[in-house]
Amino acid sequence: MTRSSTDLGQLARIVLLLPATIIVVVGYVLPSLVLAALSFGIVPGVWVFSEATTSHYMRLLGDIYYLRVVGYTLFLGIVVSVLTAVLAFPVGYYLARSRSRLTSLYAVLTFTPLAVGMNMVTLGWMIILGKTGFINALLLQTGAINDPLQLLYGWGAVIVAMVHVVFTFMVLPIEAVVRQIDPSLEKAARILGAGPIRTFIEVVLPLSLPGIAAGFLIVFLQVCGAFVLPLLLGGQGFTLMPIAIWEQITVSFDRSFASTLSVALILISIVVMLLQMRIMREKSLV
Repeated sequence: MTRSSTDLGQLARIVLLLPATIIVVVGYVLPSLVLAALSFGIVPGVWVFSEATTSHYMRLLGDIYYLRVVGYTLFLGIVVSVLTAVLAFPVGYYLARSRSRLTSLYAVLTFTPLAVGMNMVTLGWMIILGKTGFINALLLQTGAINDPLQLLYGWGAVIVAMVHVVFTFMVLPIEAVVRQIDPSLEKAARILGAGPIRTFIEVVLPLSLPGIAAGFLIVFLQVCGAFVLPLLLGGQGFTLMPIAIWEQITVSFDRSFASTLSVALILISIVVMLLQMRIMREKSLV
């Protein structure tokens, strides 16, 4: 290969990467820098670094209300991720292993939340869980209850709806990893005397951990960044970080503290991502 052809190849790679680089810089890097500057009290257009302050971060760390908001957000992310993993694994395994004609139907049903969208799913759950909704109507007609139950505006409604919304994001990586597991490994374990449960625990589950970990990370980030669903279904019982950010912008008109909360949410996501990568490296699965 001549030097001119090598130069042309490098130029072609640069040209191909240029659009993606511009999108990343303009769409992610620059907004993140502006967000970080605002969180330190540096207003765009007045870039005087001597005016930077950490008071917003001290307010976040010193106010029990906002620490509780961070805790609620982490709690919801972990609970929804664990529940989704437990519920999605059988579906992902079935889609990867089954040769039934019904597999296509189950796949379509699994992808329905993505097709419908979070806003429509939220409205659907508001109708189902409302005092005049399907569940209360069914319970009233069967005589199980005398008065409608308050199913909306609480942790239960938010968790159930979030699991429904992010279910697909857990099924997809699990199915992809299970498809790569050689079925002969399961057969070998059964031949050697392992029962179905032991085969699952000692063979299938360890080999599926990369898919579960990837799904867990995606679901966790989706839940921690959700806004519309917790706002409409959660009521006033608790506040999550996206809602707190929205309140600071629209109610308190405090863009700097809203930026501080946003930076904190981004840092939490990065820390969770790094922890997951480290754990998976130690297990030598990725």
